[in-house]
Amino acid sequence: MIKVGVRGSKLALAYANKAIAAMGQGEIEIIKTDGDLFPDTPIHEIGGKGVFCSAIEYALAQGLIDVAIHSLKDMPGDIEHPDLKIAAVLERNSPHDVLLGNVFDGFVLGTSSPRRTAQIQELYSNLNVIVKPIRGNIDTRLEKLDNGEYDAIILAQAGLQALGIDREYTRLPIVPAVGQGIIALQTRKTDIETNNIVSKANHDLTYRQAKLERALLKGIGGDCHTKVAAYATGDNPIKLEAVYYD
Repeated sequence: MIKVGVRGSKLALAYANKAIAAMGQGEIEIIKTDGDLFPDTPIHEIGGKGVFCSAIEYALAQGLIDVAIHSLKDMPGDIEHPDLKIAAVLERNSPHDVLLGNVFDGFVLGTSSPRRTAQIQELYSNLNVIVKPIRGNIDTRLEKLDNGEYDAIILAQAGLQALGIDREYTRLPIVPAVGQGIIALQTRKTDIETNNIVSKANHDLTYRQAKLERALLKGIGGDCHTKVAAYATGDNPIKLEAVYYD
């Protein structure tokens, strides 16, 4: 039985179980990342875009697990460890961002994403948007919204759907993050047996679309500070919609 490494959040576990179902086997090993250990610290202060991946990648490289499960949008453009690779991705879930709460002149918006902030300020340029950083899992963010700490928050639609959360929201007409809605399965390059198992779970079109999105991210040296968004659609040709803000 292959060991599958994943964060301990409800969403991460939901994604891991989906990956295990696609592979046909696997047992979960929960790994704490810096992003989980410091839930109130801004991402850029604890390691940047790879903060949710590095501990799991370390366990994978050390042979403590056989497959690492990531939200692809959390992965840096470059996989730093030379022995690891993205062996497969599952069929893409919704890539879209959604807004929960109320929008009005002077509303307080919860997001820590430079990409979302730039596009929201453009989308609601007629309003005085007050952006306030927010961290935590989906339940925590919803609780902060309900407690009145924010008038509105932005979440990924895929996360709400994966957890079966039934809340009113508005789908935002903004470009999503690179890899948003995609579950990635990472392995050791030399582990042929595991790679054969993982390959059965790969969704080819999603894989090729994700490869194009990540090529853009890598090409501009994107990190957690970069205001870049990209979304690939179609096939032969695959079309890429992207925006970049200074």
